[in-house]
Amino acid sequence: MSPSELIRTDVRQGYAAWADSYDAYDNPMIAAVERFLDSRPLPFAGARVLDIGCGTGRVLARALGGGARSALGIDGSSAMLERAQERLTREIAQGRVRLLQADLEGDWPGVPADFDLAIITLVLEHAASVAPTIAQAARHVRPGGHLFVAEIHPDMLATGIGAHFERDGVTIALPSHAHDRAEFSAALAAAGFADCEFEEMRADPQTIAAIPKFAKRAGRGVLLALSARRSATP
Repeated sequence: MSPSELIRTDVRQGYAAWADSYDAYDNPMIAAVERFLDSRPLPFAGARVLDIGCGTGRVLARALGGGARSALGIDGSSAMLERAQERLTREIAQGRVRLLQADLEGDWPGVPADFDLAIITLVLEHAASVAPTIAQAARHVRPGGHLFVAEIHPDMLATGIGAHFERDGVTIALPSHAHDRAEFSAALAAAGFADCEFEEMRADPQTIAAIPKFAKRAGRGVLLALSARRSATP
């Protein structure tokens, strides 16, 4: 790829440009998250769910379909939230889901502190550090509640593969930062999360058969996922 074919942009501008085609784009990382959640369903039934960096509402729809009592999606991109609103029009009208535009590392006035489950998927690669957003999640998850995170594996980012999409023959790349288990573990402990469990999805033959774009990453990690429980006292 020559430099003239690559445009680097910031997160807000990148998602503003990507929003209209995001759900139609053949994104192997979204497919990886979907595959992971299909095989390891989250405890949505009866839960109050907080989706941090909800994007176009894909995981919110999954949560509601899985029996979530209610859900709140927060995202920094107004364009992505417009797509989420289109996806969840009926559920919003029913009062089952609410959307909020906010800085993911900032304060969220009026957001409750009693969520049963917080979810962060394919968001933290855009942050230089995972700690601020994980600390925010801790402020809004009840003691005993859970956090689930799924992120691009550092093996992928080590080869220069981060969030990007193509439009009109041009590749548009968003900022991407690698985060490993040690960084996540430190951030979780500092925020008052315990019982952390990590899982990796690797580009093994079964994964490649389901997501052919991972063929060039054969044997490497493609997705890093974790779950943790909010301690009663940080």
